[in-house]
Formats: sequence, structure tokens, C-alpha cells
Amino acid sequence: MRNHIKVIIIIIFLAIVALILFFFRIYTLKKNFVNERPVTHTEETVGSNKPIESTKTAKLISETVGIVTNTPSEESQNKATSTKTEFISTEINEFKNKANWEAFNAGNIGGLITKGYFGATFDGRYVYYAPCRTAKFHGIVLRYDTEKSFALASSWQSYDAGSVDGLDTRGYAGAVYDGRYVYYVPFSVETTRHARVLRFDTQGSFTSSSSWSAYDAKAVGAGFGYDGAVVKGQYIYFTPFGYEPFAHAKVLRFDTKGGFKDPLSWKVYDASLTSGLDTKGYYGTVLAGDYIYFVPFNDGKGFHGRVLRYDTRKSFTDSSSWNAYDASLTGGENTVGYKGAVYDGKYIYFVPFRDKEGSHGLVLRYNTEKDFKTSSSWDVYDAQGTDGLDTRGYVGGEFDGRYVYFIPYSYEESQFHAKALRYDTQGDFKSKTSWSAYDAGATSGLATKGYKYSVSDGEYIYYVPYNDGKSFSGTALRYKLK
Repeated sequence: MRNHIKVIIIIIFLAIVALILFFFRIYTLKKNFVNERPVTHTEETVGSNKPIESTKTAKLISETVGIVTNTPSEESQNKATSTKTEFISTEINEFKNKANWEAFNAGNIGGLITKGYFGATFDGRYVYYAPCRTAKFHGIVLRYDTEKSFALASSWQSYDAGSVDGLDTRGYAGAVYDGRYVYYVPFSVETTRHARVLRFDTQGSFTSSSSWSAYDAKAVGAGFGYDGAVVKGQYIYFTPFGYEPFAHAKVLRFDTKGGFKDPLSWKVYDASLTSGLDTKGYYGTVLAGDYIYFVPFNDGKGFHGRVLRYDTRKSFTDSSSWNAYDASLTGGENTVGYKGAVYDGKYIYFVPFRDKEGSHGLVLRYNTEKDFKTSSSWDVYDAQGTDGLDTRGYVGGEFDGRYVYFIPYSYEESQFHAKALRYDTQGDFKSKTSWSAYDAGATSGLATKGYKYSVSDGEYIYYVPYNDGKSFSGTALRYKLK
């Protein structure tokens, strides 16, 4: 009898041990599943570039004071890349997902013809499109409220600023925001270029004439025709445009702490012949730390690749503050004719447009951590043919913390396109796997082609409508970043 009791006790003990082991195994599996689940977009932090701020005001402050978010080290980027194959694949698919692209025909807002824009800026709530031209140059400013639906006409406003302070204020190429005012970059009217800067006070009513003012900078010796501008500290720098016969090198600077119509607030520096080079004719600027880089385009005789640089820590009118480098034969390629540039915290990417033979896709890149005038600091990649698409002819770009986006414009004079191009800065610059392209040419069933520059509010990239190949366009396009 005692032996039977012992056997029963042993069986009960073994059963209890088995149950304990069983539940312990279940607990271990559950813990491992939690700790080893795939990393999601919102959880990924190690080795990632910091994306564009989702809070619009935070990005606005960053742009206004000229802050540049540094990218992680190459080592951390490589480590992150090796463990994020699934994540990268998802991101690429998102770029080509038509659900992330949206278009709206904003070509007739407020009873005005709102077409033919050239550049834009963002003030924390509104996107301002710079007026350029249709059959004639115009001054009809277009504005979108980012707190409202993109596809509703009531989210958009227009105002004809074509005659402000008794000046002919039409034909602009770009816009910038200094924390209160929006400045429109003077470009051209029918027969000539001009220097009439247009300004809007964001603390006033958009459609009230009292909110608008203009100043003709030719009074201080400004050149005729500018393209793009950049804000650095208290100053705004305007880029001297180039094309036959208007190419010049008179960089214009405005001191935002001075009076807008006070000549003493304005300065001009003729940067021609910097470093012994023919430094005329630029198309856009980019700020990288303390330096402003002017994007080489056309010197009036032909397309060129002579990059101009200004050190903002030094005197604006001292020639020693300026340098230039001829990058026109980088990598043995004809690296000339660029429109706009993008800075990612380490590299500057010059946006490819054309040479004398036609449009091209030669993306020029400069490593800002290396010597400006050393050829090894420069590199080039021919992005033409990315994903089987004709990826040539771009104007301007954006950087979201990881990807560089190139804005599709045209192949030739009247062949406008919508082949959006993107580069993954975590990949090899010269590897085609780092590049992707998407044809956004029929987004929302509209003719979405021919854009000039862009702006981002941290959630979307807004492509500025210019010409769709049939006529000047007012079809606004945007891409959802998140």
C-alpha cells in the first residue's frame, strides 16, 4: 500500500513539473515574438536620417534660420541598411503607389486664370505659388491652405498683384519666407528681365492691397532677372539668372532688419570672373552650413558647370569671400546646365536639366566635407533610364531626411513630362538600385506634367505647375511623404 502511495506522489510531482515547463515554454515564445517582430516605420530610429518634421511649424523655423539637420555617419547608415531590406522595399513601393499622389486643377481660382507658376514657399500654414506667365507674364498670386482639403476650390485663394506701388509687378521665379514676409523673386516680363521685388505681409489680408508692397532694386544697381533665393540669418540672397542675352552675375542681397524700400537695406555684388572663371548665369541656390552655392546654368554663350560659392561669415562685397569651381567635366561627363540643388547634410545634389544637345540626367554631387576645388570631392551619376523611364530634364528638388526628390519638367522646349525621380541617400550613389522613378503624368485623371520647383510642408511635397505640354498649367500636384 505504501508503495502505491509513493508511486502516486511521484506521478503527481512529475505532472506538476511538466505543467511548469509547458507554461514556461509558452511564456518564452511570447516574449521572443514581441522582441523580434519586424520594425515598423514609426518605430525605426537606429541609423535613420531624420525625416522632414511632421510638425509644420518646426520645419518652418528650421528653414527660416538656416538650420541644417545633420545626417548620421556612413557607418551607422550602412549598419541600418543591412538590417532594413523589408523596410526599404516598402518605402520604394510607396513612392510608386498612385494612392500617395494627388492632383487638383487650380487653374481658375477666384475668377482669375491661375496658371503658369514658377517656384513656391511655405509659411507654416499656406503654400504660396510664385506667378510667372501664360501667353503673357502675370502677377496673379496663388495660395493654398494646407489645413483644408487639397481638392476643394474653397481651399485656394488668388490675388492679382500685377501692379503694386505703381510698378509692373509681373513675372516671378521663386519665393522665400523670412518669418513674416513672403518675397517673390523678380524675373521677367514680355521684352526684358527685371528687378522689381514683390513682398506680401502674412499678418495682413491676402486679398488686401495694403498687405502688398514692391521695390525696384535697379535703383541700387541690381541686374535684370533673378531665379531663386535663399534666406540665411537676417539676409535674403537673390540668384543672378543666365540665358542669352540676359546672363549676369550681380548677386542681390536684402537686409530684413532694414526698411524694405530703403536703398541702404540692399546691396549688390558683381561675382563675375570669380576665381578667374566666367561666373555668370545661375539657376537657383542652396544653403549648406555657412556657404551659399549658386547653381550653374547658362552664361549667355552656352550651358556651363562653373559653381559659385559665397562664405556668409565674411563680407558680402569682398572678393575673398567668393570662390568658384568648374565642375563641367566631372567623371568625364558633360556636367553642365543645372536647375536647382538639394542639400542632405553632407552632399549637394545639382538637379540635371540640359546641355547644348538637349536635356540630360547627369546628377552632379559635391561632398561638402571635402575641398571645394578638388576634383575628387565631386561625383556624377547618369540617372537617365531609371526604372525604364525617360528620366531627364528636372527643375529643383526636395530632401525628406532620407530621399532626394527631383521635380520633373521637360525634355525639350515643348516636351513636358512627369517622370518623378528619387534617390535613396542610404544607398550607393552610383548603384541603380538606389534610384527609383514614377510616371505621375495622369494623376487624378488630370494632365500632370511640367513642374518648376517645389516646396514641402513636412507632410507633402507640392509640385509647382507651369506647362503640361498643351498649354500653361494650373494643375497642382502633391506627393504624400508619410
